[in-house]
Amino acid sequence: MTSLHMSHPRITLAAFDMDGTVLEHNSSWVAIHQYYGTGTKAATSLRLYTEGKIDYREFMRRDISSWPSNITRDEIAEILSDYAIRREAPSTFRELKARGIKTALVTSGIDILAKKVADELDIDYWVANGLKFDRKGVLLPDGIGRVDPTRKDIAYEKLLSKVGIPTKQTIAVGDTIYDLAFLKSAALGFMMAHTTRVPDPEIIHIDKLSQILDHL
Repeated sequence: MTSLHMSHPRITLAAFDMDGTVLEHNSSWVAIHQYYGTGTKAATSLRLYTEGKIDYREFMRRDISSWPSNITRDEIAEILSDYAIRREAPSTFRELKARGIKTALVTSGIDILAKKVADELDIDYWVANGLKFDRKGVLLPDGIGRVDPTRKDIAYEKLLSKVGIPTKQTIAVGDTIYDLAFLKSAALGFMMAHTTRVPDPEIIHIDKLSQILDHL
């Protein structure tokens, strides 16, 4: 990653975490757990994942299996419809587009919500984890793991390879320590200071999304 004191190539893409960064709330998964009252089971799974005792696919499977049976896609979409985009996000994304900079979402959140947010903010690319449903729209017990929270850089670099943009021409914006590998894979990494501060001279702490524009 480029030092803050060095010049960097022209930025052609800005990538963002979704939950807690572009959106006010912290997790689309947590939103579903709160709705169904399954937060205790989720906390246990998160601890095991954080300790390296289960991988992210198993973590997802445990999350999904803790929810009631016969949940439909429409029901999940309704739960996830109660979201709030950060006030400064629309103007920030419009300015990025005006400068000719592509935008992307890289999130370990749920694809149903990621697509809605990407459509609303006219985001060019997105990658997120998914839920599976049968032909009747009923939730299946196994998810689609595309973005491991601690290794978002892998999903990010795969996305960039697909669209033909090198990481050295990008910035990344996140809000938790889970985003560090993602942030460090870009030319510049920004972290929302309202949640986390890390003692890393290569990470730029910001209070609102629009502050990234000062560094481009």
